[in-house]
Amino acid sequence: MTTQTPIRIEIVGSFLRPENLVEAQSEAHARRLPDDEYYAIEDAAVDALIDRELAAGLQVVTDGEMRRHQWDRDFWNGLDGIDRDRHDYGHVFVDEPVGKDFLRFTSRIGFNPEHPFFGKLTKLIRLTHGRAEVRQAIPSPGELYMRILRIGFDDPSRIYISPETLEQDIIDAYRKTIEEFYRLGCRHIQFDNAVWGRLGTGDCQRTLLLGGIDPDRISDTLIHLFNEVVKDRPADLEITLSIAADETLPPRWTDPDELYHLRRMLSEMDADAFLLPFNLHNPEELDALQYVPAGKRIIVGLVDGKSAGMESIDDIREAIALAERYVPRHLLSVSPTCGFNVRHSDVLGLNYETQWAKLDLLRQAVEA
Repeated sequence: MTTQTPIRIEIVGSFLRPENLVEAQSEAHARRLPDDEYYAIEDAAVDALIDRELAAGLQVVTDGEMRRHQWDRDFWNGLDGIDRDRHDYGHVFVDEPVGKDFLRFTSRIGFNPEHPFFGKLTKLIRLTHGRAEVRQAIPSPGELYMRILRIGFDDPSRIYISPETLEQDIIDAYRKTIEEFYRLGCRHIQFDNAVWGRLGTGDCQRTLLLGGIDPDRISDTLIHLFNEVVKDRPADLEITLSIAADETLPPRWTDPDELYHLRRMLSEMDADAFLLPFNLHNPEELDALQYVPAGKRIIVGLVDGKSAGMESIDDIREAIALAERYVPRHLLSVSPTCGFNVRHSDVLGLNYETQWAKLDLLRQAVEA
């Protein structure tokens, strides 16, 4: 008898916060809870989360992004040259005031040796006590580049002090940040990227063309940024690229325009692993895995992280079997389609236990 290689269970990164942490955050925001008491509660929540992650069968864990407020700007605001402007004003169809954080560029983007993510990573490694490996998730360099284009109405010179060095500034800041993550003990870095999941959509293409930008040139730039950032990395540092169309939607893998850009991403971006969400009810989407270069690790998102409904274990197993036509079993993992800490999670019927039920579905599906 031969034993099949077990398929790993992985996560996108974020988890819903337990109720006591949510309450503590509200109290701390209202200045009714001292910082040291709040951070003790936060540490305890992450410690308990790690226990649950290990019990769910995860070999690589995160802090659930419980120390983050925004998935992208928290990281960018930690780099040199980027500040956050907070504007609290206005009402949009509701009685509650609307707040918005804006990126403000005060100088050239650069590495910050005091980036707050370094302390958060160190805490995660300490709380893990060697029980598992840890993964650090950050927004991709392409996300920052595209955000600058959007804020500057397709002209970086409107907001950036040195537009001619913008690409190199992003590359240098990211490279040095990754080097520090590695020095601190991190061996798994995940780049979160929503750009590739929407680059081929009609709306995105029209917006780029109206701004005088060729979508193919944007693809070239995004590939260049990513590959330069991860170039010459240590052999034991795994780089994962996680994509989506937005916070919760998978790309439309069967759309020819979108697939054109997605194929370029898979074939030309120098990631060690790709975390790719699929629609479990459209199994033909998994045929896109034929474009994955040999030797790459693939994490297929199969259970909907934004839905409280439970998927069919048989459907998950069928999707895994389809994926194995293109990806060897030892290079294949399964995961939710997105992080669990999505906007309006309460409206969607999600709660702290829902996420563990989803992971248990994956566990049951991969068991022989």
